[in-house]
Amino acid sequence: MKVHHLDRRERKQMHRALLEGEPIELELWSAPAPEVRLDDIVPLCHGVKTWDRRLTASLEAFLPPGAEPGNPAQVSVIIPTHRQIPWGLRALAAQDVEVEILVIDNGPEPLVGDDLALATVLRMPWRGHGPTRQAALEHATGDYVFFTVDDAIPCGAGFLRSLVEALEDGGYDAISARQLPWPDSDPVTTRRLRGWTPPGHRHRVAEQTDHVAALYRRATLLEHPLPPAPIAEDLRWSQGRRVGYLPTAPVVHAHDRRPVALFHRTRAIHGQHIAAGEPPRVPGPLTVLGAAPSLLRPVLEAGPGELLNHGAELLGQLAAAWDARRKGD
Repeated sequence: MKVHHLDRRERKQMHRALLEGEPIELELWSAPAPEVRLDDIVPLCHGVKTWDRRLTASLEAFLPPGAEPGNPAQVSVIIPTHRQIPWGLRALAAQDVEVEILVIDNGPEPLVGDDLALATVLRMPWRGHGPTRQAALEHATGDYVFFTVDDAIPCGAGFLRSLVEALEDGGYDAISARQLPWPDSDPVTTRRLRGWTPPGHRHRVAEQTDHVAALYRRATLLEHPLPPAPIAEDLRWSQGRRVGYLPTAPVVHAHDRRPVALFHRTRAIHGQHIAAGEPPRVPGPLTVLGAAPSLLRPVLEAGPGELLNHGAELLGQLAAAWDARRKGD
């Protein structure tokens, strides 16, 4: 599809095109709406043209990595799922390196669908994020292992190759990709993802890896297994290791913000942060009250509904602190 205005309607059409694997060409002849960041949009596209040649040239640097055959890397992709056929199978199968895709199916009923012909499906019980991924490693044969999730879509036929090259160039133990919001994601999600995985043009050292899209040498994981953590195993594994981040390897991944899901996920993840030795960010009810002014920005960005979302996150952090206190008693 061709995109010209990047208004809300076209951004929703881009969302559908990404899910269907349809190439997107950006032909922009006027300035987009103020809330649209072109360095978030261009990595989703296959080509870009604008009213200004210099702008076009600068934006082309954000296009996803294209195919460059000749790299002999062998990558095993591991995708745990219990709900759906992974959205990124076709994009992963089209990479310019040798790819082995392992779908770890732990749902109540076996997955069924045509795209599964691109992968090897393994029925395995769910043991938590860390143990399940580590157990799947026994079936991997590639020199490199790429961990991802079932609702992420890598962009560009050179996505995995660029991660392999950056991993070796930087001498990292693991390297993560840039996470992009969907074109029609809410403003809070978009802002937070830019803070978590910002745009850029070169790989750099990062604080931790992220299993939404992270590449390792298989030998590294065999020598240093993932910890048996139910969630945030990537955080725990990263401690004391050299991990990298590659902003030019984009993957589309963002969740709708819903209060109940945000509470439970925040509680679980912050529990692992505390277990890793970090102090609780919300140690008691007074901290929740003190954080009330922080609700203003997300409410202004996304409307009154964001009040519940942000409050759920604060309460999730408070619950994690209480959980840790009970375990310590």
